[in-house]
Amino acid sequence: MNFKHFCILAATMCAAYGCDGKKSLTVTVGNSLDFDRENETVEIPLSSIGGKLTGANLYVTESNGNEIPSQITSDSMLIFQASVPAGGEAVYRIYADDKAHSYDTVACGRVHPEREDDLAWENDLAGFRAYGPSIQRKGERLFGYDIFFKHPNLTPVLDTLYGAQCSHENWRKVDSLRRIDPQAAKDFENSFTYHRDHGLGMDCYAVGPTLGAGASAIVVDGKMAMPWCYDSVAVTDNGPIRFRAEMYFAPRAAGSDSAVTETRTMILDAGTMLNRCIVTYGGISADSITVATGFPRRDDYSTLLDPNGTLAYGDPTQGDDNGRALLGIVAPAFDSVAEAEGHVLGYRTIPAGAPFEYRWGFAWDRGPVGDFDSWTKALDNSRRAAAAPLTVAVSE
Repeated sequence: MNFKHFCILAATMCAAYGCDGKKSLTVTVGNSLDFDRENETVEIPLSSIGGKLTGANLYVTESNGNEIPSQITSDSMLIFQASVPAGGEAVYRIYADDKAHSYDTVACGRVHPEREDDLAWENDLAGFRAYGPSIQRKGERLFGYDIFFKHPNLTPVLDTLYGAQCSHENWRKVDSLRRIDPQAAKDFENSFTYHRDHGLGMDCYAVGPTLGAGASAIVVDGKMAMPWCYDSVAVTDNGPIRFRAEMYFAPRAAGSDSAVTETRTMILDAGTMLNRCIVTYGGISADSITVATGFPRRDDYSTLLDPNGTLAYGDPTQGDDNGRALLGIVAPAFDSVAEAEGHVLGYRTIPAGAPFEYRWGFAWDRGPVGDFDSWTKALDNSRRAAAAPLTVAVSE
């Protein structure tokens, strides 16, 4: 065998078995767009892998053999995050192993019964919250999504923030101080409350009787029929890369329909500021419904209302100079956009029972994005990426 033939054989063996000699599958990920796609989640159905590798567990490496985090999801997908240059490709490899490989959790969440049944979730860039049945029973008018500013951090922080906020010991001390020194009580409360930034992040966004940071509502007789709080929830994926929850809403009257149901699938991956949300309404007697999606406008800060599928606005937030929450929504397209009912809104008419999928989220103007123009550009890139997913080819 001459040297040329040896090199060809070595390359062939490396492609099939990996350069470490283990059998592998090659994954070629392509990017058809004119900008780099960094740390974007790739999904591969397990059915396309089954039987081709031997071992109880799967793991993924870059082409150079460096292992990267991966996850098996509740809908039977192997996911990992790929970085692919504009108009280019990147190669990864899938291996099997009898040993389970573990990775640091980045995207995760849970229900917080200690705080009115909040469902709170996060990734390395942002935190989010949906209100639950305890709030509903009390009759508080909190309809939309809440958000947590977060300093970029691969380590989850919401349990720490909730732990201090919901500490009985902390609040007993506040109550004691109020009786003798109200200012000392206030100072102590400010030292632990999650409404102030103590280095991890904070909740300084006001939801109230609005869509909050990007919820949706059925339009009835030209007005939004505001959603209430979720009735029950199931967290089906909880890291390391993806958080996924299924929220169910109690039947309610809307227009001529007496028992309209709503389900929301919420998906947040590591490395993105946008949730993927899939909303489905049941119990609708008409052939179609109109859905409004958006967030409240509270001052004269810039807005973007693009019928091609992008909404944006910078909310002033609450508290002492906490910066703005640059809110954003990305959808395939809107039938119309408008400022109405105190909100920035996009409207979409969908067949009854059909899912409506969109993305919503925010950036802190003191974080990596920084300003409104950069945010709207990032949203446009997200809209284009959603319309042109990374291509994935698996070969032996």
